[in-house]
Formats: sequence, structure tokens, C-alpha cells
Amino acid sequence: MKNINTIWISTTPRTGSTWIFNVTREIYRILGFTVEPSIVPQKDTEMFKIYHEKAINQNNQNIKYVLKTHSILKPDLIRSKIITSIRDPRDLCLSYKKFMKTDFNRSFKVTKSLMDFTNTYQYFKNNYLILIKYENIEKESAEIILNISKFLNVSITHAQAVEISKKYSRDNVIKIIENKNNEINDKILKKTKPDEKEIVFVSKKLSINEEIRAFDTSTGFQTGHISQSRSTSWSTEFSTNEKKILNDTFKDWLLKFKY
Repeated sequence: MKNINTIWISTTPRTGSTWIFNVTREIYRILGFTVEPSIVPQKDTEMFKIYHEKAINQNNQNIKYVLKTHSILKPDLIRSKIITSIRDPRDLCLSYKKFMKTDFNRSFKVTKSLMDFTNTYQYFKNNYLILIKYENIEKESAEIILNISKFLNVSITHAQAVEISKKYSRDNVIKIIENKNNEINDKILKKTKPDEKEIVFVSKKLSINEEIRAFDTSTGFQTGHISQSRSTSWSTEFSTNEKKILNDTFKDWLLKFKY
């Protein structure tokens, strides 16, 4: 059997997947591995294409693939391991609603997929899948990074974990996004067409500020990626009926995962 060379970040949207994606890549980089893809794709289909056309048959043990998807994966992917994440579904629902500028029903539908992920992944082997809580990313980021490295069967120091944590801190990620926004806005002002890989189309409308996002191809972070909402904001921003729907739907799940 060939060595593990592909790490999948497989999650429901708005559960910290892009942060996990980047710190996992950084662990490999800091240890001297070449990490692919160097240009981050926007779509799941592109990630799967890289896996099937490159990763599976890659013989160079110095090359590692870190791929991100919002699809549920199989329990026996060749040369692969999976990192998944969860988040308080009420916070997730609000975060998705604001990020996608959509309504509660659409956001709730996406949020319910969280149960599909955990219902499936609870049966996967511990050496094949690890679960991370979104709420711990800011509070225990260095420790999470060390746990990820252990899961990858590689070793980094605590100092290296702290270094990676600082590189992808909330403030630094905001800077990454702001720099990309400024770059894209500058191109638009100069009437230079941005590369399609650098923008995400939210809808077919023409309003540049609301309907496209800048996409950083080095990290996958994009406009609006960092939520301005605090945990528990859902308790004041959702209606009484919406809160009831969320609490009733996720009652058992919230208890199981200690929320």
C-alpha cells in the first residue's frame, strides 16, 4: 500500500475549514514538503480532479496534497486521511446567512448538513479521521495545530505550532483578505479584468461590491470570510420561531457534542 499523501478537509461550510486547510498546508511546508495545489481551486470538482489525476499515482514522497471539500467522503479513500469540523449550528446558521446574504430557510438547509456529516463520520476510524471544534480554533489554536500534526504522523515543535497559529491569526487573515480586496478593486478601477481565479461570483447581478468577492488563490480566503458576529449572536438576531426551529432540530445533537 502506498503512503498517505492526501489530507482532505471535509466539512459543512462556515466551520473553520479554510483555517484548517491553511494550517495543515503550513505544517507540511514547515517540515520541507512541497504542498499541492499551489493555486487553491474554488470548486470541489477541481479538488477531486487533482486527487484522481495527480495524488493517487504520485510517487514523489516529498509532495503532499491538502484538499478541501464540503462533500461527505468515503471511509476508504486511497492514500488519504480526513479532517472534519463542527460548530454550534445556531452560530453556523447565522454565519452562513450573513456570508451568503441569503434567507433563514436556505441557511437552515445548509446547517442541517452538519448532522449528515457527524452521523456519517462517527463511524470512521480514529486513524483515518479527526474532528475539530470551531469554537476552539481561536482559544486553543496552537494545541489544535499540534493535534493535527500528530494526526498527520509528523512532528513539529510547540514553537512551530505557535508560529503557524500567529501566521493564520484572525488579524492576519483579515489582512490577507483586505490586501486581496484592494488588489481586485485596483484592477477594476484601472479597468483591468481580474483573473477569474481571483473572484467568486455570488450572483448574476452587476453590483461589484455586493455580488462578487475577491478570492486569494494562495490561501482560499475570500471577502467576508471572517465573521463579525460573536458566538451567541444568534440569540438576538434570529426570530423566536427561527430559534425554536434550530433548538428543536438540534436538541439531541447539541447535547451529544456538549454545546
